[in-house]
Amino acid sequence: MNISCDVIKDLLPLYHDDVCNESSRKIVEDHLADCAACRAMLEKIKDNPLDERIRKERENVIKHHAQAVRKKSLTVGASIALVLAIPVLVSLIVNLAVGQALDWFFIVLTSLILLASITVVPLVFGKNKGLWTLGSFIASLSLLLITISLYSGWSSWPFVAIVSTLLGLSILFGPYVLSRLPLAGFAARHKGFLAMMANTLLLYAVIIVVGLFVQNANYWDIALAMATVCLPLPWLFFLTIRYLKANAFIKAGLCFIFSGLFFSIIDGVVDWVLFGAWTNPLSAANLFAWREISTINANISMLVLTTSCIVGIILIIIGLLRKGRISAKSGKLQ
Repeated sequence: MNISCDVIKDLLPLYHDDVCNESSRKIVEDHLADCAACRAMLEKIKDNPLDERIRKERENVIKHHAQAVRKKSLTVGASIALVLAIPVLVSLIVNLAVGQALDWFFIVLTSLILLASITVVPLVFGKNKGLWTLGSFIASLSLLLITISLYSGWSSWPFVAIVSTLLGLSILFGPYVLSRLPLAGFAARHKGFLAMMANTLLLYAVIIVVGLFVQNANYWDIALAMATVCLPLPWLFFLTIRYLKANAFIKAGLCFIFSGLFFSIIDGVVDWVLFGAWTNPLSAANLFAWREISTINANISMLVLTTSCIVGIILIIIGLLRKGRISAKSGKLQ
């Protein structure tokens, strides 16, 4: 691309201050490699003491502003912590005054720690405040649940609540946490895969702790089997969207087809899990009869499968056509 020196000279100040976008930066660097006059102009900009003083003053203003905000945040956080300490002290005195052991006092204490995790922690920590807030919230919530369990008579229900909460938070915030962690190698390249694995393991952890809590022998076969047969669908979605080298139309089309196939056989899978007998959900389909429950279910499954496949095929065709047009345009440009 042949860019005139006048255009490059207009971009040089932005290039020098590192505020231009990547495309402009690439254009300037390519031009500088072959143009001695523009390189000399860039050196003059670098040697300009006024520009350097302005840059340093700007950095100092930003730094002082950040320090002022940090100081104010610490002050507010310390004030909130002192306010939260008042009910803790009052609860301690009252609990001791009524002649009881320190039992419900710890519930008050852990409740206020939970409140502090979402009010004080974001103000105290400057870097990675999101990770610190989320981590302290999970830890304090787990501590509160265990404390309530100890006060009311120990049981395993807090672990059901804790693991279930972890699963929900992992689904919502897992990608964010992984994006903020300093990962390297395989982990850095496959953060989505790690998030899916974490969610899958936590799902089975929920099944395990619930099974320990209900203590029902029939529970294990049904829960583990249903989770295992349902997991392939989200995994197919993830692997298709994340790793398939195709455009969005093709990926969407495949996901439609996967959904139709899954929902058309899931009734038969449920019958097999619950009753040990496989049934073909589509065998009773008759689009001209809508009175029997079995026929209605089969008709709905048939319509879902047919519609999903048709929509999926249309999207795949659109994707292939778009891919062909893009390849043709690329060939003409070359």
